[in-house]
Amino acid sequence: MKKHRPVKKLLPLLVALLSAPAAQAGGIMLWQIGTPTLGTASAGWAAMPEETATAFTNPAGTVWRDKTEVRVAGQALYGDIQFTDDGLSNVPGNDGGNPLKWFPGLGGFAAGKLTDNIGWGFAMAGNFGLGLDYHDDWQGRRFVQNVDLLGMSLIPSLSWQVNDCLSLGLGLNAMAGYFSFQSAPRAGLIDEDAYLRFKDFDMGYGGNLGIIFRPVNGTTFGITYTSKVEFEFDDELKLRDFGPLFEPVVGRLDNTGTEIGINVPATVTASLQQELTDATTLYFNLAWQDWSEYAGVSLALDNPNQTSVKVNRGYHDTGAFAVGIRHTFDQGKLQGWSLSTGVSAESGMANTSSITADTVTNKSVTFGLGAGKELCPGVTMDIGYNYVSLGDIDIDQTGRPPFSPRLEGTYEDSALHFLGGSVQFEF
Repeated sequence: MKKHRPVKKLLPLLVALLSAPAAQAGGIMLWQIGTPTLGTASAGWAAMPEETATAFTNPAGTVWRDKTEVRVAGQALYGDIQFTDDGLSNVPGNDGGNPLKWFPGLGGFAAGKLTDNIGWGFAMAGNFGLGLDYHDDWQGRRFVQNVDLLGMSLIPSLSWQVNDCLSLGLGLNAMAGYFSFQSAPRAGLIDEDAYLRFKDFDMGYGGNLGIIFRPVNGTTFGITYTSKVEFEFDDELKLRDFGPLFEPVVGRLDNTGTEIGINVPATVTASLQQELTDATTLYFNLAWQDWSEYAGVSLALDNPNQTSVKVNRGYHDTGAFAVGIRHTFDQGKLQGWSLSTGVSAESGMANTSSITADTVTNKSVTFGLGAGKELCPGVTMDIGYNYVSLGDIDIDQTGRPPFSPRLEGTYEDSALHFLGGSVQFEF
């Protein structure tokens, strides 16, 4: 038993290094999927049954149509997130550059009816996680050099129209996950870089529930719940160049089977779509996401002691509010076009004390603009843009003894830009 104690001492450090990544507003779950909700800054997310993307946002909406519809969407994300040292970081190096540059996304959605009161839907989209890729010699490389946590959901669903006012929906969320992490810990007593690497794919499963309620024409309420999805990433931990001081420990951990558990949090979203006139529609959102569940990251090593550790990063649940409006022009130069705009605000899942270089997140304000037009009978195009302001994100991350690396500074004026578009077809 005694000879395995160094493994246990190193485990908390490994958990801190190998927990979850990304840079995003609130938590690390995106509202942007390239669909018309870009224009309203997510407002109306769960209360747009006429949009084919309801197969993703609220499965209860798929039955509210007469024809089969398919929507294909794409978007590009560009991040403006760059670290500035405040003078107390103790690892020499550069500022890491902009770790989040262009990041593409694709989605596909379909909805139709099996019978007069039974609908079906299928959605394929990714709205969980992102990735960060810092310069190799940056000041925070002891904590992270590059990291990716990506989730792509495949959601088949069924809906039931109970009566003219109410429908219910149920979907299976089969999520493919990819986790990759690399850092450069200190190489023992030598002030050089060592190497730590982990990556794996996994499948996780959850459920989506939805309700659409339309008490009168022009007023639509929607509420959707998505359950937790659990990932168990499993790979052989790669460790190199740690120097003679840690050679006994590294020798036992290198190529050791390592399992990292990460949870995609449960969410609840309530939305309203209210027609003000035949041409103008107002949208609202209230949302909750269970990031306190995500905070518990677990790691297990396949060693003689079957050692496992769970570290709570201290994240807390987030809330979001959004309001948006869409207007359709029936005359003039914009005849046939629908223009939309919206704003949303989301709380942050982390305090300054729990911000880490692999999870750069903050409270946010999002501004959205969108436009849509029927190109020909049965074919509609939508485009949209979101500007997400994250503000200044302070970080003061300290590693464990004996070397105690420190990264202290600010990600100044951080922001995300989303540009997307989609085309919907009726059959």
